[in-house]
Amino acid sequence: MERAFSEPGRALVRLRAVLYELLRLPEPPSGPPRARALAPVRVPAEPVTSWRVRTRVEVRDGGSGAVVGMERIPAAAPAGHRPEPESPGFFDHLACTDEERDLRIAESASVVLRAAPVAAGADAPRWIDATLAARPGCLAAAVALGAGRHLVGLRDGRTVEAATADGAHGPEPAAAVVYACLRPPWRGRRPCAWTRARRRTWSCASGRRTGRG
Repeated sequence: MERAFSEPGRALVRLRAVLYELLRLPEPPSGPPRARALAPVRVPAEPVTSWRVRTRVEVRDGGSGAVVGMERIPAAAPAGHRPEPESPGFFDHLACTDEERDLRIAESASVVLRAAPVAAGADAPRWIDATLAARPGCLAAAVALGAGRHLVGLRDGRTVEAATADGAHGPEPAAAVVYACLRPPWRGRRPCAWTRARRRTWSCASGRRTGRG
């Protein structure tokens, strides 16, 4: 053991000498090449395409509206594998984009989000219909329309147009709010009233997010 560590920094010199001896060749007079550290391997980070989404609905005093809190955890994270038990006002669902490559998630997500905005507003309903038809387990599909506006389509044929306050977010918050507000016991009550055209514009106030987003 002592001999293995008796000459630190001379590993290449000794190894070359042994190899040339085994080959029965004279060792070149020049010294061995300098040892160089390997460059660190940089693996590009893959974008997150699926989340475990937890929402909490709190009705304001007088029932004039509701505040919906949302927490998103990447589905690949350990906590994203464990659904939380639901309770009145607290809901848990799986959401993913249409670029999700894990078929287990893509086929079981309750909410599917289009990763890229549609080029024209008329394309949004067609994409929603095609997505819901191709994914029987999906309950809602959401797509960005641009300028902070989003369209959320439901399996029963209804659509909700949602708008974020600052237009800085994708369709994820709007889809989570609509999904939570359409779950019992809020379904059919404020803030889920429907206009005659079966459409409603939602104002999704965006605040600061800490830790998870």
